[in-house]
Amino acid sequence: MESFLRQPTKEELRQLASQIINLEKTCIKISYNIDDLIFAFLLFKLGKLTAVSFASDDCEIKLITDASGKFIEIGGKRYYIGANSFTAMIPASIDDTLPILAGITGSTILERRKYSDIELEILNDLMKFGVLLEKNLKIPNYKNLPLFFSLLLSFDPYIPDISGNRENAIKTLKEINIAETDRLDEIDEAKLNSLVYKIISNILKINPKITREDIITDRAFYLEYDSLELAFALIYFLDLKGVGDIFQFVMSPNYAELLITKFREEVGKGFYVGSVTETRNFYLVETNLKSPTLVQLILLQSGKIKRNKPVYIKTEDGIYTSRFQVNNLKEGLNKIENIDKNNI
Repeated sequence: MESFLRQPTKEELRQLASQIINLEKTCIKISYNIDDLIFAFLLFKLGKLTAVSFASDDCEIKLITDASGKFIEIGGKRYYIGANSFTAMIPASIDDTLPILAGITGSTILERRKYSDIELEILNDLMKFGVLLEKNLKIPNYKNLPLFFSLLLSFDPYIPDISGNRENAIKTLKEINIAETDRLDEIDEAKLNSLVYKIISNILKINPKITREDIITDRAFYLEYDSLELAFALIYFLDLKGVGDIFQFVMSPNYAELLITKFREEVGKGFYVGSVTETRNFYLVETNLKSPTLVQLILLQSGKIKRNKPVYIKTEDGIYTSRFQVNNLKEGLNKIENIDKNNI
């Protein structure tokens, strides 16, 4: 296949993925993020990948993301894949439907973008395996959770005074005559419009550019799973524990049930994001949310930080960050013992 610099088609991306899957005994160099990891682990599952590296330039395959887009390099030759997630290239199958959904959605969350046209094509292809697509509220798993809990778990969009706050989420719903046990499909259009208005009004406090189109978006569901909630859970546990949970999820997708259960138990207790201090080398954030990356996602929406510095979180028992934030750290949440006090 020729290297392409124009926007590739879905067929070209699938052909490229097939080419990679059929390579003999290969190493892949990737970045430390959900999309790259799921793509690499799916190659391991489907092909003859023997090693994954975050640093080696000797790998036959390299995933590259820069200001001009995303590329896959094979044997020194680069293929442009546009803004699409790497995971979107993987051939559709019922066994890998959930990892593909998670990789695509995780990419959109961390890159702060909507699904691309090709990704929507691929999500439509997955409908033959039971994926459900609809345009609706961008809050986690409103099909299976009470509305107050979906609002509580909303990191993107982050809803000031509601996200992470059980009491305020319930109070907000009661103000528009929605019971705390109601699900989204149990409320009428008038109440839905009132809820959307409430959400937008709260978000306007931190993001004056928010529109209805930002919170009514394309949503993808599979079985009892919501790809948005699943992606949040994977981001959370990548920060806390490292790549092990991601690998186990790709190899055995039903592992998602355990991850989501644990995610709801931990985050569902509530969370806050407090003061932000900018230092020369990082942002220090007072919070009880144990994922620096989810904290970063919240603060990017408010414009309080930029991507050029990592996020450190200050909790009751110390200061922490993660390998996603600082790529030379060990796996999991890292306690930072030695911080230059002059920087704080």
